Amino acid sequence: MRRETELDGTKVMPVVASNLPAVPKPADVADVLHEQLDYLIDHASESGTCGCSECQRYFRVRSALLEIFGEPEPRQVPQRAAAISIAA
Repeated sequence: MRRETELDGTKVMPVVASNLPAVPKPADVADVLHEQLDYLIDHASESGTCGCSECQRYFRVRSALLEIFGEPEPRQVPQRAAAISIAA
């Protein structure tokens, strides 16, 4: 089925879809995140937080994910409002 033609001494092959390698579909981001979280949780629970880079990564991720459940930050009073209140 392949047909070769010569053009100025070079062989030209027609591009056929079957000649091209199949490109795999990229992984879903949510699946990758779940897999990474499972890996970090398993590592931390098996090794008992040995202090390696994976354990440090686990604590950074854990801290970021649990941040929403932490204590609310005290509201910052703008400097002008504080100065006016003191002067009054």
